[in-house]
This record gives sequence, structure tokens and C-alpha cells, in this order.
Amino acid sequence: MIIKERNHYIPKVYLRRFLNNEEKLFIYKKGKEFFKENITKEDRLFTIEGENGLNVVAVKKNLYIPEDDKLEDKNIFEDFFSQEVESKYDDFIDFVENNFSNATVIFDKYGDYIIILIASMLSRTLHSKIEMEEMYKVNFQAHNWAQSFNKERIPEMKAHLIKEFPNMTEDKLDEAVKDYLEMVKEGKFGVNLPRNLFIKHIFQNLELYGQLISGMTIQILQCKDPYYFITTDAPVVYFVPEEKVSFPYGHKGLGSPYVELFFPITKNLCLLLSRKKMEVLAGLPVSKEVVAIVNYNLSNNSRDFIYSPEKADFLEEYIKNYIPYPFSFKMK
Repeated sequence: MIIKERNHYIPKVYLRRFLNNEEKLFIYKKGKEFFKENITKEDRLFTIEGENGLNVVAVKKNLYIPEDDKLEDKNIFEDFFSQEVESKYDDFIDFVENNFSNATVIFDKYGDYIIILIASMLSRTLHSKIEMEEMYKVNFQAHNWAQSFNKERIPEMKAHLIKEFPNMTEDKLDEAVKDYLEMVKEGKFGVNLPRNLFIKHIFQNLELYGQLISGMTIQILQCKDPYYFITTDAPVVYFVPEEKVSFPYGHKGLGSPYVELFFPITKNLCLLLSRKKMEVLAGLPVSKEVVAIVNYNLSNNSRDFIYSPEKADFLEEYIKNYIPYPFSFKMK
């Protein structure tokens, strides 16, 4: 078996719909790693030319390839995304463009597909993996910090250290335990989710996201040149508007009755999902002001990369100064 090692977490069939008329795509590198010494602003803007150029974009080796040696078909999860999502994408877009004003026809034929498409783009990305690792890190911090107050916990930690380092003095043991607990409390460690666990979470979340999305109202927004939608390494953006944030409904509540979700599907089309009951479900041309709002939220909620059909002044800010992803999981 030839293992499909190069896994595109943002599919090429999706990204090619953002190439401009000259078959170019502009990639803004906004991640923290691109703001190290000797990396210039010019280095943080990269141009892709043609569909073949997308071969090196949004790809991670073995991201969906399980580590389980007993599993005969190593490509089973890569094939799932290829067959259930990517292979149907072009037909879906063509159908939407040809039936733009007929909501009933679009959602009768592709309603289920839209749900799995959005759910997969929420769960399969590196952005999703990083968020999962942040959650595991916070859970580990909380558990270990709570255990530090357990009178039996400290002797257990010392006993473990003595097994590893039998010549440690009592003072050194106390210092090592103190340093460990401080490291945990401050979060001065990283978490790398094993592939098998990430894959398991993907498919658990597919079902959860699908159920939540299925209860939302969908509109299809359209813009025309010279305006366009951008996309990112976190192409599905959902949030609760600031004025609706409360204790039960935080900023990132996909189940909130106030949630809004943006998902650009081409440079000229974007899905808008809401729990509000809307009369217009499709065929909604939008102004440049609406496009600007969508693009602002998309770019601000990206993690490391922004993909744009054209160079844009508002995107320059992301390569001039480091602007981090605005949400994180932390223990306070």
C-alpha cells in the first residue's frame, strides 16, 4: 500500500477557488514563528502561482495517518475526506453558482453536504489540533495544581524522583517539586496530541458539529469584482457578538442562540449561518461594507496564514506586527 502521507488540512480543491483571474493566491504569514529575528515583512507575503502551487500550501505530513500498526488501511481517514468532502466540492460550487437564487433547490440537493463540509473544516485543521492541545494543557494544569494541595501528592512526587535520582538531597527534592509545580501553574510546557487521539477527536467532533450546524439557518452571500472574500487556515469562523456574550454564552459558543458563523466557499461566495430565522436563504448580493466585515472577522480569527485572491491594505497589518489569534484556553 502506498500511504498518502501529505495531508492537506485545507483542501486544494477548496483553495483553488480563491485563485484570482491570473491564477495567483497571496499568502500572508501572520503566525508568531514568522516574527523571529531576520524575518522581514516582505518574507511574510508569499505568492502562489497556478493550481500546482497549491501542492505546498496547508499540508502536514501524516496528519490523518494513524499510528496503529494493526490497522491495514492507513489511508482510511485521508480517503474519507477525499471521497466525502473534496471529490464533491466542485460539483457543489458549480450547482450553487447555477442556482444562486433558488434556495430550495440548493438545500434540497446539498443541505447534508454543507453540514459535513463545515463540520469537517472545523475539526480537521491544524488550528483545531492546536485548540485541542490547549484544552489538554489546561486540564493537565488544573488537575496537577489541585493535586499539589493533596498532602499525599508531594511524598509521591518525591518518591518518584528518588527512584530516578537516588542521590538527590532533601533540599534538592523540595526544590525540584517546587519548580515542577510552578512550571505547571505557569504553563511553561507544551502538549503534542498523538495522531491517533487527534483523529479520534476529529470524528467525535464531526458528529457534534454536524448536530449543532443542522439547526442553523443558512444564507449564501455573493460579492462581485472588484470585491472578494478571503479565507484562512481557520476558514470557518464562529462567535457570539460582544453585546450578546454572557456567563452561559461565551465568545465561542457554537450552540449559542446568538452565534454567527462565516465560511467563504469561493472568493465570490460565503455561507452565513445563524440561529435567527431569516426569510432569505440564498441569492443575497452584498455590499463592499458587508464583505469588509466578513473579511475582518476571517483575518482576525486566523492563526498562522491568510489566503487572499489579491493584495490588500488591511492585510498588511498582519505582516507588519504580530497579531495573535484572539482566543485561548488558560488556567486562571
